[in-house]
Amino acid sequence: MSELLLRLGAYRLLTVELVLASFFVNLLSLASSIYVIQIFNRYISYGVDATLFTLTTGVCLALFFEFSFQRVRLNLAELVGKERNQQLISSTFNNLTRIKASALQRLSFFQRQEIIQSPDIIAEAYCAANLTTILDVPFIVLFLIALFFISPLLGLITIFFIAGLFIFSIINQRHLRSNLSTLNELSNKTKNISHIVNQDIDTIRLFEQNQNTRKLFEQKSKDLQLIKAKIASLQNLTQTIMKSAQALLGIAIYATGANLAVHGELDIGMLIGANILALRTLSPITRFVQLGEIFAKAEQALERLQRFALLETERDGGSALTNFSGSVIFKDVAFTYTDAHTPIFESLNLEIPAGTVLVVTGGNSSGKTTLVRLIAGLLEPTRGQILVDGLILQQLAPNWWRSQLCYLPQNANFLPGTIRDNLLNTNARLDDAQLNTLITEAEFAEFIDKSPDGINTLIINNGDQLTFGQRRRFALVRALASYGKLVLFDEPTEGLDKKGCHAIYKLLINLSREGRTLVVFSQDPQIIQGAPLILDLDIKPAPRLVHNNPVAKQ
Repeated sequence: MSELLLRLGAYRLLTVELVLASFFVNLLSLASSIYVIQIFNRYISYGVDATLFTLTTGVCLALFFEFSFQRVRLNLAELVGKERNQQLISSTFNNLTRIKASALQRLSFFQRQEIIQSPDIIAEAYCAANLTTILDVPFIVLFLIALFFISPLLGLITIFFIAGLFIFSIINQRHLRSNLSTLNELSNKTKNISHIVNQDIDTIRLFEQNQNTRKLFEQKSKDLQLIKAKIASLQNLTQTIMKSAQALLGIAIYATGANLAVHGELDIGMLIGANILALRTLSPITRFVQLGEIFAKAEQALERLQRFALLETERDGGSALTNFSGSVIFKDVAFTYTDAHTPIFESLNLEIPAGTVLVVTGGNSSGKTTLVRLIAGLLEPTRGQILVDGLILQQLAPNWWRSQLCYLPQNANFLPGTIRDNLLNTNARLDDAQLNTLITEAEFAEFIDKSPDGINTLIINNGDQLTFGQRRRFALVRALASYGKLVLFDEPTEGLDKKGCHAIYKLLINLSREGRTLVVFSQDPQIIQGAPLILDLDIKPAPRLVHNNPVAKQ
């Protein structure tokens, strides 16, 4: 209930109004019980029609005001949670964009999806209707007081039932939390297998001859169905107990009340009114208990967000150089992924002077992408330092540093929005003339000219409407858009035709002539041949320069 207190505590005046509205809603709901008692004791006994008219008019007015306060209360309850819900959504997204890449990599795709969905789960649990249900629980005291006025014995019977339901609620919550935790774990494992199969169905068909993946999936699916059945059984048990409790309370009230009536301690009107009050007292408790699952899910969602928020984030601030020359130095740098037994590389000592060209070669899994991410500041060395114009890279402001990079990834992904949006996200200062120049340099103009919306073409599903070559050219435009001093190109000619490769060669020459520092990760012989510095990552464990040709720089 800490989340409930947090929401209510954030809006104290609004909370006071909400509590007052709840008080009047519950107070006015007493009218129906009083009406029944008065009908039996006054109208039926004396038969005065004016009494019937007065009582009926009064109870109708009470119902009208109760309805009005209900509407006011729901509106207030929506206001209480609105800002908190947005806060959870915003903070979750901000954490997702600020937490270090190395920490995020330890979470599976579906774990990250769960985290993203957690604010919605919490918002659903603390919606206006559920919030008012919680606020109704303390006001059962009003009905108990009224019931004790009619008969202390009937009041005690009702308290006994309420206590029993509270105990059941606590036990039920514990079982639900345990089972929901197991459900999430099994669900993630099953989804992960399905996701892998869905991504590459041909691999399953060609190489799954022993059907191990199918057996694993079937076993996890069976376990998942079992835990779902267990949770469903708990839900059914809860509903059955709630209905049975209401029925048993009615029986207990009538049986005890009838005995009191026979002995002259209670009349019929009070007996019927007492039954209405007793059931009305039990009603908020039964509704609250039935919300057990949704509150258990919300509690788990909150715990996920709290654990997520504790992960190490990138710095908000840091140093920024007035004029970055483009030099980068590696001093005894080593990197090992978490839980890995061997390092990707170690004892890397390398100086990349400003304005030079370094080509990094190496086979698959040699560490090319890792090195790119280290230079970009997405990962931090396990040991050693990366110096940028003499400053330690980790001391620089991440946003400033990344604005100094022209980064072309091997597999480009794009942000939601148009082509223009993606380019302006990289550099908001670009005008139309600069955009057109960059598009021409990357030979992306043909696609822009043929597209009905041109540069305002909407990127759909991460750019699925683009061919491989178009994606590469678009990614190249985005890289150039930063006008960064340090150029990081990861396999720039991979998958391109002869014309596309020549465009890349020409661009690299132009960038070098502009005095930019180029770090190109490539196996392309043409690129390797023209590089003054070559780093071979296949030399393990400590990669080193294998070629230094000053003439090539010219």
